[in-house]
Amino acid sequence: MHNGVNQEKGGSRRSLVSIVIVLFVATVFIYAAVQSGTQQNNDAQESVPVDGASTDALANVALPELGPEKPEVDSSSKEIINDVLLSNVPKADYSYSFNGKLNDAVVVTRAGDEGRFNSGTYPEPSEDVFPLFTEGVEGDALYLDGSYGVALQDVEPLNESYTISFWFRADELFDWSPFLVIGSHLMDVGGSQSYLSINRKTTEEGEQVVPIFNTIDAILNNSCEIRPSMEQKRWINLNEWAYITVCVDASASSGAAEGRAMGYLYMNSELIGSGEVSLLHMDGESVCAYLGISCYDELFRASYDEVHIWKYVLDESQISSMYTAYISA
Repeated sequence: MHNGVNQEKGGSRRSLVSIVIVLFVATVFIYAAVQSGTQQNNDAQESVPVDGASTDALANVALPELGPEKPEVDSSSKEIINDVLLSNVPKADYSYSFNGKLNDAVVVTRAGDEGRFNSGTYPEPSEDVFPLFTEGVEGDALYLDGSYGVALQDVEPLNESYTISFWFRADELFDWSPFLVIGSHLMDVGGSQSYLSINRKTTEEGEQVVPIFNTIDAILNNSCEIRPSMEQKRWINLNEWAYITVCVDASASSGAAEGRAMGYLYMNSELIGSGEVSLLHMDGESVCAYLGISCYDELFRASYDEVHIWKYVLDESQISSMYTAYISA
């Protein structure tokens, strides 16, 4: 029994030694295989040239949904006409659409009118006269029946470059009847009066010219007008909508004389007249902006729609884009 016991213990030791040897050999092989795979991966990575094209290619393969980000068009900074975004036309600083309500405008009348004329008084807001509306170019249009005008509120001085556009349809026209007037100290003739106006005029030869773009600045004793040229004459016909645009470029590069700027008169997006205009000196605390009324001149019957004012010079392509967007509907 003693010999058997001794033999059994010796066999166990040999078995344990064999197992340990096998495990050691297996571990060595596994470690070698892991090291070999790691080295292959490193070699593969080092074999790829690290440049922008390769990096982009890898990124595109890994994330095909990614690409260069496209800038979004900020519709709040562009004009929208008939639901069409005009990407090349900046949003106007002041807009008056008159779609059944005045919004940023008020009805004004003059005390002491005689036969639609006045010897000189500022129009005042009226609570007794209600605005009238008619079918317009886009939605409703404002209709003036010859008894009142409208004051555009919050307009700031237009003493540098600017653009004004509006749709206009006249039932009647008289000399100096004010289609539009913007200025300050309107009755201080020869003093601090400074304003622009658009109206009709009969020349000394008896010729009716319409529209006329007038600018008067008493501070520098400047008075200018732009009328349609004989070669490009266009008329505003009664009972027809016309798109009137005036632009003033006060930049030094315009080439105008000191105290003046270059002005441009358009009708239905066509340039019909150009020349020097007065560089204005409006007083910010007393700016008045009127449609169909002034301190003196004869009231008349007419419709207005889509009045826009930019403190910026629009170029001809932008004016054309506005006009085309309106008539395309």
